[in-house]
Amino acid sequence: MWLIILCCLFLLVIKILTEWRRESKFPPGPQGLPVLGNILDLKNLLNEAKYFSGVYAKLAETYGPIVGLKLGLGNPIILVSGRDAVMEMLSRPEFDGRPDTFSHRFRTMGERRGIIFTDGKIWDDNRRFSLKYLKEFGFGKRSMEDLILENAVSLTMSIEKKILSGNIIEYFPRISSVPVLNNVWCFIAGSKLTEENPKVKVALEMLNSNTRKSTVTGVLLDHLPFLRFIIPGYTGFSELEERQERMWNFFIEELKAHKSKKVKGTYRDLIDAYLEEIELQQDDLTSIFNEPQLLALIKDFFSAGVETTNNSLGFAITYIAIKKQVQEKLHAEVDKMIGRESLPSLAYKNHLPYLQATIAEVLRIANIGPTTIAHRAIADSTLLGYNIKKNYSMLASLISVNMDKKHWGDPENFRPERFINEKGEFVDDPWALPFGADLEGSTTIGE
Repeated sequence: MWLIILCCLFLLVIKILTEWRRESKFPPGPQGLPVLGNILDLKNLLNEAKYFSGVYAKLAETYGPIVGLKLGLGNPIILVSGRDAVMEMLSRPEFDGRPDTFSHRFRTMGERRGIIFTDGKIWDDNRRFSLKYLKEFGFGKRSMEDLILENAVSLTMSIEKKILSGNIIEYFPRISSVPVLNNVWCFIAGSKLTEENPKVKVALEMLNSNTRKSTVTGVLLDHLPFLRFIIPGYTGFSELEERQERMWNFFIEELKAHKSKKVKGTYRDLIDAYLEEIELQQDDLTSIFNEPQLLALIKDFFSAGVETTNNSLGFAITYIAIKKQVQEKLHAEVDKMIGRESLPSLAYKNHLPYLQATIAEVLRIANIGPTTIAHRAIADSTLLGYNIKKNYSMLASLISVNMDKKHWGDPENFRPERFINEKGEFVDDPWALPFGADLEGSTTIGE
């Protein structure tokens, strides 16, 4: 009996040490510890840098453009920095998968659902449906532009009202969230929400909490998932579970309301259209369309559409408020090309080069998404000479490109003029990657 136990222990130790040892062509990185890998290394670096983007920058500075991290029992994470490495990674179809980890499944009720963290048939069918629906309901057309303008006017009126009662800075994030939320919610549920509506407070609290607290919890649980049974509070699992349940209940109630009012053969919004698609494909055994998939898709549009847009708007207001000369140039351009009696529209876009340059500069310097969404290698391959095995997770550091000193010269300075040529025209810069690369033939929606 003791002999069997000793043999098992010996084999376990050999396995741990083998996995801990770095292969010759595994990307460089900190050595880490057996079992835990680089979890403590990341924790220490995060304490110093405060943000994961700072951690990734420090690792790239120490180990180079390709860094390999082993975290607990999960597959390694590969960090990719610098424009050449980032563009190669994003252009390679073998790196186009999405991770299939505990946290990614947990956020969609234990299965791979939705559009952000899926690939293959689930992603393809949800993407095809979403693009079709967007086109039918005005994506890039006048109807959607009118909706956005209406919400922009509402935001302007709210700002003017708040200015009279006090400092706008403390109110801005909250009041700007409502019109941004409405742009997405009208598309999803066909209705507008007011600031007084109790649904608004619940929705924004869920979104802000989920965005700010999920990253660290997800990293730990993805690589040591058994800890949720042992120390659920310390790992953040208890709080994560509570947040997810609140969010799902919010969307389930909206789905119930739509089902009670839906008229067969017609649809008013994304929820109605998806319910119609479920019914049309109910006899297809290979169909991915079902109510849990719909709830996941709602969550993906809700999460991606509101927080990113609101943060971008907040950074734009902040930088413009600080840079008085930028304010004056924008004011002069808008007065000249649009005037004070008309509302802006996409028709004016090419006549507002300085406004386009300012938006481009905000997105570059703010780095709303400092990395791409996590990718997954779907086949064994190599990147810059290093082995990348199937199911390795990969993160491309966009901030390493957007803040590259060799290219931008003074990346830390807010300077819209870098996007303006000698003729005063707006010139897009391929080094500006606010949300990833728009690559022809890409099989992922967003990066």
